[in-house]
Amino acid sequence: MADTQALVAEAESLGLFKAHAPFEVHCANCHARLDGRGDCATCGLIGRSEAEIAKRAQVDPAGTAKLLETQIARRKAFKPAGREKSQER
Repeated sequence: MADTQALVAEAESLGLFKAHAPFEVHCANCHARLDGRGDCATCGLIGRSEAEIAKRAQVDPAGTAKLLETQIARRKAFKPAGREKSQER
């Protein structure tokens, strides 16, 4: 459980928790299409609140840790479009 708490803290520091309204289909961060749970496969945004993830960690710590590790890795690998062009100008 401590490992999951560390992952939640890291995800929070990266700003990954953003609860979406049920009708939103595009990520507020990168504008990619969200999956069925409201998570972004492009930039790693998690479409649920930190409290909801903490509740899930009590029931399924392994699955929650895997979700957090995956989304953190996606955020760290995410490069916003347009940065290269702005440096050329």
